[in-house]
Amino acid sequence: MVVWNEQYATGSRFIDQQHQVLIDNINHLEGMLTNTNLTRDDFGFLIHLVDFLEFYADSHFKYEEQCMKRYRCPAHAQNKLAHAQFMVFFRHFKQRCEAEGFRLEIIRELHQKMNSWIHDHLLEVDTQLKPCIKG
Repeated sequence: MVVWNEQYATGSRFIDQQHQVLIDNINHLEGMLTNTNLTRDDFGFLIHLVDFLEFYADSHFKYEEQCMKRYRCPAHAQNKLAHAQFMVFFRHFKQRCEAEGFRLEIIRELHQKMNSWIHDHLLEVDTQLKPCIKG
């Protein structure tokens, strides 16, 4: 489980709020993984999560990239590339769900990818925006 703290802060309240919602959704997903018999509510959440991630990737990534460009953040190109790579992963994930359903293996892969994204991308790339906004 990921607990939001200041080490995740980017200096942008809007971006940080969106990151917190992402973390909340991934923590909810983690809680589901302990249950081998998913309920109707669990499947409803998974549908919501796919919709959320699609919207998040589209709107959040665009806003964050614009923000990094505006503040001349040195991580702008790295961030944009990582977002493109995430989109490839997400499209593949969504195609698998459509073809195979929400199998536990696919859900675990999503959780693993999202945990890596939070730790590797948010902490290593997105937080490089903070000194640019403050400066």
